[in-house]
Amino acid sequence: MDATLTLMDLAGAIALLIWGVHMVQSGIMRAFGPQLRRILGYALGNRFKAFTAGLGVTSILQSSTATGLMVTAFAAGGLVDLVPALAVMLGANVGTTLIVQVLSFDVSKVSFLLILIGVFMFRRSAVTRTRDLGRVGIGLGLMLIALQHLLSMIIPFEDVPSLRILLGAVTTDPLIDILLAAGLTWAAHSSVAVVLLIMAFAAQWYHRTQRLLSFSGPISVRR
Repeated sequence: MDATLTLMDLAGAIALLIWGVHMVQSGIMRAFGPQLRRILGYALGNRFKAFTAGLGVTSILQSSTATGLMVTAFAAGGLVDLVPALAVMLGANVGTTLIVQVLSFDVSKVSFLLILIGVFMFRRSAVTRTRDLGRVGIGLGLMLIALQHLLSMIIPFEDVPSLRILLGAVTTDPLIDILLAAGLTWAAHSSVAVVLLIMAFAAQWYHRTQRLLSFSGPISVRR
């Protein structure tokens, strides 16, 4: 029964993380979607501008998938060549890396403040763009809460033998890692959410290793 409840909590936290990412993406697309498309369309004539546009748009949308869909739409209409399109996707991957790096800092203390501001903007404003930006604030807050909850759930199970065996089996086979990451990204439709999830596990595992190393040391024998 406890294992079932734990799995339900874990699945709920992951779902909350995915939903937070979705709210940020939908809010940005509703508020600035046409402008972002125009920026991409303008930048696709030059590979360096395309790289910068891909980086910037992905950093705003928090989704390289959304950027890729925009570029695909341009390519399907014959409006972009292959080299600028690849430059946009390269910039999108760099943008995803920057997003994860920013969210890797300890910013969980502002999660409820972001939700408060987001709800206020969403409920009190009659301007559509302001309501969409409120949706973005709520989504960011939910993402931070989900990450914090995931970390708090991992701590009690650090020393469970079965979990350590499972993680050991996964981390020693690169093929399993690739297939697992691809499956999770396909299910979540967001590489950012999957990277943040793996980052939360890796950070907790790193801190645990550091604690073990700090406790280990030369043993002095008293005479």
